[in-house]
Amino acid sequence: MLVEYLEGVDPLEHAAREERLFRQRPFDRRPRLLFYTNGECVQCGRNQDPAWECDLEWCRQEGVPVLKRVSGGGTVWHDPGNQNYAFLLPRERYSPERVLSLVVEALRRIGVADARFCSRYSVWHGPWKISGSAFALSGPVALLHGCLPFTADLARLERALCPKAPSGEPAGGSRVASVRSPVANIASLCPVPSECRRQFCRHLAELAQEAFP
Repeated sequence: MLVEYLEGVDPLEHAAREERLFRQRPFDRRPRLLFYTNGECVQCGRNQDPAWECDLEWCRQEGVPVLKRVSGGGTVWHDPGNQNYAFLLPRERYSPERVLSLVVEALRRIGVADARFCSRYSVWHGPWKISGSAFALSGPVALLHGCLPFTADLARLERALCPKAPSGEPAGGSRVASVRSPVANIASLCPVPSECRRQFCRHLAELAQEAFP
């Protein structure tokens, strides 16, 4: 398992890095784990219509980029309070349940004792969602990535993901709508809030290296 911490907070650069690794041929078959943080942006799944998922006018006025990912899943808010990760794996070793079990275990090790993932592959603490995930498959490669709000600006998250539904039909006549859920910041759930994000990354990297040597 190769573990890489990407520098900077440019969401376009990080999305491009993920997609290059995902699409490169021939795939070198070495499992990879990327960690990165993005500046403010909204990311929509590949099968979504942004006009139905977020307030595009508000995003434009606030200078918040709206991007489409290579993966599916729902629309998410990123800001510097989020920690993002991405697993790139040989397809035959890909299992979303296995990957998310590592994320849950890393959260438990930093004090989120009842962290669990559900059938939609999101991670929860009690009634609050504390991580979403999305995946893509192409030839020999599988990508699964997710974001965790440690100290995210939840007020701006709510504002950005408050779409003013346009008239008419979504682009292409169909769309996959996001499932709206209450969100909590992970730092507020941890015994040592100032250290939990760094510790989470360390634990997830160690667990991933054991699971995908």
